[in-house]
Amino acid sequence: MGVFPDAAFLEQLHLDPSIEYIEPNQVYKSTFVVPHHSHIKQRRGNKEPSPDWGLARINQRQRGELETYEYDPSSGTGVNIYVLDTGVYTDHQDFEGRAKHSANFVEHEKDGDMGGHGTHVAGKIAGKTYGVAKNATIHSVKILNQNGDGLTSSLIRGLTHVIEKAQSGKSIINLSLSGPKSESIDDIVEHVVKDYGIPVFVSAGNAGKDACDFAPSSNPNVFSVGASDIADNVPSYSNYGPCVRLYAPGSHIVSTYYRSEDDVKAMDGTSMSTPHVVGIAANLMSRYDFKEPQELYDMLISSSTTNALKFSAGHEEDGNANMLAYNTFF
Repeated sequence: MGVFPDAAFLEQLHLDPSIEYIEPNQVYKSTFVVPHHSHIKQRRGNKEPSPDWGLARINQRQRGELETYEYDPSSGTGVNIYVLDTGVYTDHQDFEGRAKHSANFVEHEKDGDMGGHGTHVAGKIAGKTYGVAKNATIHSVKILNQNGDGLTSSLIRGLTHVIEKAQSGKSIINLSLSGPKSESIDDIVEHVVKDYGIPVFVSAGNAGKDACDFAPSSNPNVFSVGASDIADNVPSYSNYGPCVRLYAPGSHIVSTYYRSEDDVKAMDGTSMSTPHVVGIAANLMSRYDFKEPQELYDMLISSSTTNALKFSAGHEEDGNANMLAYNTFF
């Protein structure tokens, strides 16, 4: 990776037979929809609010009342989740000290979360109240700025960092972001999954288009997740198509936020769907030994709830997998 001084120099590089390819340092964005809801302050000392509808829905085969759900407080024990995002507010009380800063690849920003997206994602994965895998460990790898934007180079550096730090067989990567297709991203993702055995979960994206047209959701080595709403509809913002392996709750999802130790917020997007599935994956990984990521992917698909989703008109025959995430091992 490098910065090239002018077009003539770049042309000379194109003529060099030792260089496989050259591509721009593109921008990737967090995949949340601008929320319509204000953040919610959890009062200290009061009874905790009921978990949001998403936690209840992934415990049900048929949608019923969404006020209660079952969970194992030890779920995710021994599993390390690398959240490549805007950073994580590690002092939030819902993490109980299980969230750690691992690396920062964003220039001119401090290590913590200055935008809230990464904290929200991490809380849905492993928060005590709002998370799916309530005893997993979060490792924050900051690759997106406070606006949710990050470069190809930052994503590559973040994934390389995980390769250097992660324990194979007990580590998972969450990428709640989307952007243009990239050969360099495809290469590093394949390296992470196939050579190092680390499963990579990504959001399908919020363009309302075919996820196969974006990265990293188009990569065959990742597990791409689309969004569903409280009525089991696939919302119009969610990307879809054959590259999406599973859908999970993504609209009006309440999770941890970054403004104080007890702050929470409702957000929308496939960014919120992906951590539901990562939490389920962490539950499975804490109970089973998987020889390769594909075994984990297969178990998530085989345990999913089929034919529960309703797609937007015109998208029913777009090669969609009508599969909703199910937390069968809670």
